[in-house]
Amino acid sequence: MCGRRRRRGPAVGWLVILAGIVILLALILPAGFWWFALGAALIIAGIWLLRSCG
Repeated sequence: MCGRRRRRGPAVGWLVILAGIVILLALILPAGFWWFALGAALIIAGIWLLRSCG
């Protein structure tokens, strides 16, 4: 069992990279940007959900 590696897929790797980028940007960018980013992300997620359900 020690030699076996489970393949989780590229999604986990992209998620870790994205989390690292967000943490680094949080050190640089002001708080107002994050409210804008949250609003934009919610709009994009809503559009994606509406398109995938229809």
